[in-house]
Amino acid sequence: MVAIAVAAASFALAQPASANSFGPVAVGDGTVSYNDGEDQFCAQAYNTEGSRWVEVTLVPLSRSGPSPTWRDYNNSYDHPGSTCRSLATAYEDTYYRADIKTYWGERGTVVNRASRYFYS
Repeated sequence: MVAIAVAAASFALAQPASANSFGPVAVGDGTVSYNDGEDQFCAQAYNTEGSRWVEVTLVPLSRSGPSPTWRDYNNSYDHPGSTCRSLATAYEDTYYRADIKTYWGERGTVVNRASRYFYS
């Protein structure tokens, strides 16, 4: 029984640094994701049904760090892939808020999406 507990504790402590990773998560007109192992936050607008974009503003909450704002445009703008920003210069485990807005041409309006919180 003790051996099982020791093995479980060892496994828990040996988890990779990418435990803070998530996504891709749907945000209305696209997706967002964070890869902690590569320190990359990515946005991708869906490549369907006309022009779309996803805008992300990263806001460090627990200490200073990079705070980029960018948009990913879809294939209607001749950009079918995702757009990423690096958090490699952020202190490890900085608490971030990602403020997300999206646009879809058929709707014709910008929508503020729920913020996403994560650790870098």
